[in-house]
Order: sequence, then C-alpha cells, then structure tokens
Amino acid sequence: MTASGIRVRWPFKGNQWFPLLSLIEKCGEDALVEYARRTVDRTPVDSVKYFLRGWAELPPKPAHGTPVHVPRPHLRAVGSPEDRGIF
Repeated sequence: MTASGIRVRWPFKGNQWFPLLSLIEKCGEDALVEYARRTVDRTPVDSVKYFLRGWAELPPKPAHGTPVHVPRPHLRAVGSPEDRGIF
C-alpha cells in the first residue's frame, strides 16, 4: 500500500492480524490496494482498520488459471467499402 502512495497506521497486535491475512488470501493484495486507493481519493484515512469492512465485502479472487477478462472496445456498424465510396 505504501508503494501506491497510501500511508496509514497498522495498529494490529498479536492475533489481530489474522482477519487481515484472511482477506489477503481471499481477495488478493491487488484488490485490497485498489479499494484502498479509491477510498483515500475520496476521504482522508488514518488507519488501515478503516478499510476492513469494505475489504470484507469484496468478491473472492478468481481461481488460479482463470482467464483474465480484457474488455474489448465497442465497435460501431459501418457500411461496406462500396457504400462509403472507397471503390
């Protein structure tokens, strides 16, 4: 998170880390950082505990080997080259 410019306190002690470690395993680091980035762009955040409720609502990361969906650009219908006067 620090590498993405998010500077917050991490006030966990002892077994308080387990819920966070579980979220990292469930959702993945990238999803947690992306959520935190969107949040700090809207509101000042002092502690990482602020993100925990939102992180808990994130969907699980896809299974290893699941193809990544890359959005394709929206295409518009055009006429044939003859219709456009190219030939």
